[in-house]
Amino acid sequence: MGKSILTIFIKLKLNKMGFFKKDNIYRITRITSSQDNILGVTFDNKNKSDNNIEVIEWDFPNIDKSRIRTSKEEVLEQVLSGLGSLNQSLGTNYKLSQIYFSPFDSGTNSVYNLLICKLIRHYHSGNEFKEVEVLDF
Repeated sequence: MGKSILTIFIKLKLNKMGFFKKDNIYRITRITSSQDNILGVTFDNKNKSDNNIEVIEWDFPNIDKSRIRTSKEEVLEQVLSGLGSLNQSLGTNYKLSQIYFSPFDSGTNSVYNLLICKLIRHYHSGNEFKEVEVLDF
């Protein structure tokens, strides 16, 4: 028996990535039926020799803050791993100065590794990041 159009539409809407930019922070969101994530980064000057990355926890209103699910260390490790492999694959030297994330999102399955790779590929290809004014993230 085939899937209904409504079921397919719901799955497409719930498994979506978005690319946004505000105040020189490039953001990627991943919305699924079981897990949502957001990652933001600020690119660093490629000519700098040191690469001290500041990891910043976003504080969102109206979310359940009873359980922290992801640590700064976990996000940094996943992002650096993804960034390193993508730089090698693309022959680039992208560097970051800041990483933004929500500690209330789950970091399972190396999701931040995936997100940084998708974000950098989107950026590297010259694709659009929607400028946001209203969203507070």
